[in-house]
Amino acid sequence: MAPPGAAHPNLTVGGLLALGGAYGYYKAGSLPSLLGGGSCGALMFASGFMVEKDPQCAFILGSATSGVLTAGMLPRFLSSKKMMPTGMVSLIGLMAFAYNCMQLNKWWDPEELPFLKAK
Repeated sequence: MAPPGAAHPNLTVGGLLALGGAYGYYKAGSLPSLLGGGSCGALMFASGFMVEKDPQCAFILGSATSGVLTAGMLPRFLSSKKMMPTGMVSLIGLMAFAYNCMQLNKWWDPEELPFLKAK
């Protein structure tokens, strides 16, 4: 079964981050690129796959991941002014953050948060 349309941006961002990290490692031997791109890509993939079952948690994960990604890369872009890779990753992170926050606003229900449910 195909994931719902709301999942596609997170799946795409996850793929771009994972491929970018692998390319950074291939081209420059950058282990931080591999680990950062792979881990952020995996988390964005996870948020994409969670959309159908639990959209609120999926968009919380997507917002947190893209927020951390942007917070890590945007200062580097502002100091280096290099579009690749820091500018592109910052732009992708900002767009993913905006999208996930917008979707989270649609699905927000504090009573349904898994860590706040009464057992």
